[in-house]
Amino acid sequence: MNPLATWGERRRTRPPRREPELTFLRLVPGTSPMHRLWAGTKILVAAALALLVSISPSWAMIGVAGAIVVLELLFGRIPVGAFPRLPNWFYGLLAVSALLSLWSSTEPVVHLGGIALSMGGLEEWARFTVLAVVLVVSGAVIGWTTPLGEIAPALARLGRPLRWLRVPVDEWALAVALAIRCLPLLIDEIRMLGAARRLRTHDNEHRAPKAAVQRVLVEMHDLMATAIVASIRRARDLADAIEARGGLGGSTAFDGARAGLADAVVLVATTAVCVVSLAVLHL
Repeated sequence: MNPLATWGERRRTRPPRREPELTFLRLVPGTSPMHRLWAGTKILVAAALALLVSISPSWAMIGVAGAIVVLELLFGRIPVGAFPRLPNWFYGLLAVSALLSLWSSTEPVVHLGGIALSMGGLEEWARFTVLAVVLVVSGAVIGWTTPLGEIAPALARLGRPLRWLRVPVDEWALAVALAIRCLPLLIDEIRMLGAARRLRTHDNEHRAPKAAVQRVLVEMHDLMATAIVASIRRARDLADAIEARGGLGGSTAFDGARAGLADAVVLVATTAVCVVSLAVLHL
């Protein structure tokens, strides 16, 4: 048996690599405890975790916040496939940023072959990277376990006390609702533009470097112009749909689910964990 032929057959039969995809605002169907919670409860929990790590961004606080996020994933029964598939260049930039953090002067600094490497800078890079991941996943859990139509009513109800100060809560909630609704459309448009770009034939052979750079610039210009035109068309269609339904004035009445006993238990438990963690680990 020819090993090269066997390797070639395995390579041909290997499933194609999955394309990068963002899945933050895609609802994962299910009837888990996280799905049954009120959207406002999930927003308050995410805000509490963000406040916790903002007061004390230490490894201990990040560990507490990460443990709560892991519990949310477990109770929400979020599969691994729900996590976004990021492109390879993102991980490359992440590795480059880690290498650049070694050039700082944060203690401790070790010397390797006459080169000063900052272990303290690398530790800070790792800490804030993990912090960013925890906060992003905490927000993503809301999108994975909550229908998009329930987020704006929850924000309007949470901001009800601000109406006493004559804050335009309903208008803000409506703007958030439109932004959330339009984000999946924007992602679809970007995906379609990427697919159209890959379908275009590129003759890169026997091309001078200057001509290749010029082609890339022209292609970027074409993609940006196409994205602007597609966005304007989407905005016009959305405005026509809103006007057909009575305009913005007829869309400011938000009616949605309300908090229950389970939401109260979750909020009390989260508050207790945050207060105890600040008292024990920070003070």
